[in-house]
Amino acid sequence: MSAGFQDIEVDIKGDSMIYGLVCDGTTDSVIVLWPFAGDPVTYDCIDAHESHSIIGQPTIGDWIGIMRDKSDTTVVTMAVNLDQLKGTWTYPVIPVMKDLQSMSPRMQKRMMAEMPDSIKQTYLVPREYGFTLKRAHQAQAVGYVHSTNTLQSDSPVEYPKVKRYRKWYMLNGRLILVSAEPKPSKDSDIQAPLEIKMDTLDFVYMDNDSLIMMQNGERIGFHRKENAIAANAEASKAQAKIDSIKKQER
Repeated sequence: MSAGFQDIEVDIKGDSMIYGLVCDGTTDSVIVLWPFAGDPVTYDCIDAHESHSIIGQPTIGDWIGIMRDKSDTTVVTMAVNLDQLKGTWTYPVIPVMKDLQSMSPRMQKRMMAEMPDSIKQTYLVPREYGFTLKRAHQAQAVGYVHSTNTLQSDSPVEYPKVKRYRKWYMLNGRLILVSAEPKPSKDSDIQAPLEIKMDTLDFVYMDNDSLIMMQNGERIGFHRKENAIAANAEASKAQAKIDSIKKQER
């Protein structure tokens, strides 16, 4: 496995999904799929529609993945429109107040002086977190911002860490997001090895602008954004608002 973020390779084994393009003749009751190898095949998808397991809207020419019934391979149990899935998806994240022990001495004194709730609310600025899914299984994290270390250490709030998503895959109808973080190293001259982690998300619903997923029992509602640059710009704007407040209080 390469040490470069762009060269990360993950061996996804055991995937039973069949991938191909949606063909003319597809309706609410059948999906006509042209696999990447072979001729078009017609699958019954009535049960999948009734169980809300058609994720997205299969449209002629779209790239999709299907899961077949184990006892009847002519029946689709799930279908995901992968072309519709590609793009930038975000959800709002609210920061939490830091524990006093993790604050700078100056900020501890302020908190001990019982900061009014109205002031605390000015720090609870939401950010947009999420990911961008691209061609060739490339992924990009959304939510990065720039703030000086001094301002960050003095802030009474903290946001969850943004994961460095680099790859995405499908595995038996589930979305796999692969992140890579450099492992801590005492020697700055040595390139730190990467720690690879995989998040597994289950599909609930998707249309052109909304995506609902389940992760570790938590339901997450995403909204489509124009692109990662626009989403990160909004996050940076939120951070700039907090930084401005902190500068005024110095």
